[in-house]
Amino acid sequence: MLVLPFILPDLLGKTGEAFFDAILLTLVCALPVWFVILAAKQAEQERITMARESEALKAQQMMTLAQLATGVAHEIRNPLTSIKMLIQVNKDKFAEEGLPTDDLELVVHEIRRMERSVNSLLEYARPERSEFAECNLQKIISNTAQLIENRCTSQNVELNLNLLQFPALVEGDSAQIQQLLLNLVLNSLDAMPEGGTLTVEVSPSEETYEIIVRDTGTGIAPAVESRLFTPFVTTKDNGVGLGLGICKRIAEMHNGTLTGVNRPIRGAEFCLTLPLTHVNSQANMESELDSVNSQPETEAACKVY
Repeated sequence: MLVLPFILPDLLGKTGEAFFDAILLTLVCALPVWFVILAAKQAEQERITMARESEALKAQQMMTLAQLATGVAHEIRNPLTSIKMLIQVNKDKFAEEGLPTDDLELVVHEIRRMERSVNSLLEYARPERSEFAECNLQKIISNTAQLIENRCTSQNVELNLNLLQFPALVEGDSAQIQQLLLNLVLNSLDAMPEGGTLTVEVSPSEETYEIIVRDTGTGIAPAVESRLFTPFVTTKDNGVGLGLGICKRIAEMHNGTLTGVNRPIRGAEFCLTLPLTHVNSQANMESELDSVNSQPETEAACKVY
């Protein structure tokens, strides 16, 4: 390009020189640019291949773990059930022979705890079949609250339910959604042994409902925060570490999401999102709210002390 004017000084005008400059510049730059593009495409392809291989390996590991957990759980659960039945049937006989009743109750209690752990393994390895139907989140949350009322009272925990004033309908398995919510609120209660506040609220958007479980407990331990939903990760002395993994899988089976974070002040907050049964426009949502606002106000929060 620099020597072009000296080679053809009389034959080319300014336009011709600019044209040949463009051609030469393209020829000079084309090869490096082509190599750069090729290297970028190859790097992206390698990244995609590695990601697919990692997902395939993870799926294979989870399948192997599920098969192993199912086999071990069955082998353990059957003798545990037999031992528990023998103790319960012969409880009076053992007491007459001098074995303290308190010891028998402790044995039965520990067997039940082991059974819960075994059942968690089975549930994680072989989830129940879902029966999807239209269900009301308000009713599910109310039923869940009834199950924990006594424990809230005994632990001096204030339970607040902030529910919508119109039916929050989703497509899903009501029993599994209730299991998910029950697991979350029980975890919150475990984090507040000396009392606190537990809040469950529902908020709508254009396509989803958000169910938020918020507490004022000890929060999520930093050691497990990044692995919150990983199997067998727990900070509880008697925990198995499968509860949150099962919850996340239930959320994903319902085309939803489940996240958990520490609150800025104190405690933890879990957010479950589930798609609406039918996607409502903003106008429909506003019309529902208007129809509700025209009715007498009802209590939207339930408090248990």
